[in-house]
Amino acid sequence: MSGTWYDASGTPRSPNTPTNGADSFTGTSGVDVAAGLNGNDTLSGEGGTDVLGGGNGDDVLIGGTGNDALSGGSGNDVFVWNTGDGNDVINFGSGSDTLSLQGWTGGSDDPWDTSAGALGTTLFTNGTDTISVVGFSSNDVITCFASGTLIATARGEVAVEDLRVGELLVAAHGGAPLQPVVWLGHTRVNVARQRNRAAAAPILIKAGALANGVPHRDLRVSPEHAMFLDGRLVPARLLVNGTSIIQELWCPEVTYWHVELPAHGLLVAEGAVSESYFDDGNRKHFDNYGITTLFKDFESERHTGRYAQAACHPPLTEGPLLDRIRSRIADRAAAVTQGAVRRIA
Repeated sequence: MSGTWYDASGTPRSPNTPTNGADSFTGTSGVDVAAGLNGNDTLSGEGGTDVLGGGNGDDVLIGGTGNDALSGGSGNDVFVWNTGDGNDVINFGSGSDTLSLQGWTGGSDDPWDTSAGALGTTLFTNGTDTISVVGFSSNDVITCFASGTLIATARGEVAVEDLRVGELLVAAHGGAPLQPVVWLGHTRVNVARQRNRAAAAPILIKAGALANGVPHRDLRVSPEHAMFLDGRLVPARLLVNGTSIIQELWCPEVTYWHVELPAHGLLVAEGAVSESYFDDGNRKHFDNYGITTLFKDFESERHTGRYAQAACHPPLTEGPLLDRIRSRIADRAAAVTQGAVRRIA
């Protein structure tokens, strides 16, 4: 076995072997063979042709480039395939598993060919790469993510990465209805290598999770990015319910964009109202701002109290109002699920 095993704090294990706890494994550019034990493990093969086994527990398996063989074993496992990751063979094993197809380009409505059958052994192909899934069942999920969060501007919805300084955005916090971008921050985060993945992994707010048509497409934001709900700013991490709003802890890498207005305010992203960038000392985390930090934690400066005092609306992090918001979102998710079941029946 090549590659390195790490403990939950990101410290290399000595000896270089897995335990029954929560371990992570990072492979090399060559051939790697690694198998977890009983904990919730994260295994990343990186380059080369790899053989990875999750063992027991809820594991995350990332083959990386090369033609890999991934086996989840028991538990609710997540398998991540990204653009250019080659022809993989994936054994789901038991449990309710998820195959995350990131950057899959096989089409819009039905981006894969399930010619080998809907259950059991299933073949997915996009004309370039092929993924063979063994043990696919009705308990398992396949997801495909779009890139480019759409921001409401004077010229319509524009992908955030295509915005420019001076661009006029729709402002939802009062004052001038159109306000200019004064700075765009972006940072590429290697989530798999963060000491605390929960501080960096994106929050996925599914279409319609917050209200009818809000957001109107899936929206992905950083954990501390606040949504505007019931007159308050609520960090996205506090809205996670595992159904309509989830944290993608299995996501190996993500690029975050933050948009700064002349003063802290509210933007419209994918039809949902959320905050603009607030500089409370965390600008150093962005790749386009001089020297950046290796470990990204956008909440690291919130202890100063500057955000709570100067935000455009009061932050909400606890209490009955937050409970009511979470309950309302959960009720919406349950109603959508029940409606889908009725339609299938």
